[in-house]
Amino acid sequence: MEINFILNNESITADVNPAIVVLDYIRKNEHLTGTKEGCKEGDCGACTVLVGELKDDKVIYKSINSCLYPLGNVNGKHVVTIEGFNLEGSSVDRNLNSIQEEFLIEGASQCGFCTPGFLVSLNGYFLTNENRDLEGAIDSMDGNICRCTGHNSIIRAAENVITKFKNTGSSVASLIEAKLIPEYFITITERLTKLKAFPRGSVGTRSFESNGQTNGNAGGSTFYVGGGSDLFVQKPELMIDSNIKFLNNIPELSFVKVVDGICKMGSTTTVTDILSSKEISGSLKDLKKFIELFGSTPIRNSATVGGNINNGSPIGDMTAFFMALNSTIVLTNGMEFRRIPLKEYYTGYKQTQKKPSEYMHSIEFKIPTGNYHYNFEKVSKRTFLDIASVNTGILINFEDKIISEIHISAGGVFATPLYLKNTVEYLTGKELNLFTIKEAVSIAEMEIAPISDARGSSDYKKLLLKRLLFAHFITLFPEKINVSETI
Repeated sequence: MEINFILNNESITADVNPAIVVLDYIRKNEHLTGTKEGCKEGDCGACTVLVGELKDDKVIYKSINSCLYPLGNVNGKHVVTIEGFNLEGSSVDRNLNSIQEEFLIEGASQCGFCTPGFLVSLNGYFLTNENRDLEGAIDSMDGNICRCTGHNSIIRAAENVITKFKNTGSSVASLIEAKLIPEYFITITERLTKLKAFPRGSVGTRSFESNGQTNGNAGGSTFYVGGGSDLFVQKPELMIDSNIKFLNNIPELSFVKVVDGICKMGSTTTVTDILSSKEISGSLKDLKKFIELFGSTPIRNSATVGGNINNGSPIGDMTAFFMALNSTIVLTNGMEFRRIPLKEYYTGYKQTQKKPSEYMHSIEFKIPTGNYHYNFEKVSKRTFLDIASVNTGILINFEDKIISEIHISAGGVFATPLYLKNTVEYLTGKELNLFTIKEAVSIAEMEIAPISDARGSSDYKKLLLKRLLFAHFITLFPEKINVSETI
């Protein structure tokens, strides 16, 4: 199939397998070797590129891990590698942009392997943020790792850039004048507007769509892909030989809206979309701080709600978030729709009720009202950017001091993401006190069946869930319980 996009300043028509990841295409086909392959898991950031998409007559850029992002997802978009940020000039001139110059001055490149990723991420921060500060600049590089431990010099370079260009306007013309980006960026909006992309929903001669909406029951022959951040870690070779359907080519699947008190999210809504959603920040203000624990910025920019839920991982953070909100999955075969409660969606390890002919259209949940409390807890080897050993979410509502509604999710303690049904039934209708909390935790221990694996032994995971359940109540109701009473 043909994929049409702009790569730096070049218009590209690529007649290749769209399941090839962007990293492999730009290095092997276009010989742009500044972008590096490090971990091939989206953890080190050496492969970082920017992807710009035209929205409301403006190009919106996001950093992504090109080692996990299928080429089919950049159709009709602008891809910027480290080479694309060099200012125009002959190859013998030092045509570095202003950010690259500061890295040079501060010696922020040691072996140099990670440097392109840091530079792309920081350039992306200036392209996408008008209100800039050092904290934001550093956060924009949270998906990049320097194995030479040269982070201090990188931070100094970022501080210099912020000091000099903090108040530089966000327009392309202003950024060009400050020598932060090359002049060709002024043409990108018009070129993307004219770029002949595939018809909406079309994916070429092979059906090509996926972040991970696959169904193990289907034998693995067809994959629906959103961002690809899970499937292209687990089974990249299989993806090359499979029938891929790119859901990102269906714009109608990316949305966040609230209708009559019901929040609805399209399956290709990214984690970043949730973080930036006014609907979510206005209705579930606490959700943002929990979602910030989900991966790095490039992963959040590509990982989709549908992919995270449909990969069926027992420790998926999104699943834990939304199961605690008593959410409903909306499936479709393109013509008909059916709804399944998320707590009933999983039938076995990485198995769901989704039929081979279906993909996830959206997820929806009732916006909590009244005297409600929501919390999420997670234990992982690193606080940020890491997969959980155990995670859990809770939503609890009261009427006259009595628990009128409660939902609790638990991940990493069963073959599937688990809804603690018996624990919920016990707590519903009761007054919250130390006795009921301890009883609830004991009931929860009877509902789980964790296995020993690389993230911990079965006994360790049982202990983790017990402590995290107590943490819910200690965090939300410190007047009811304290740490010493849980020992």
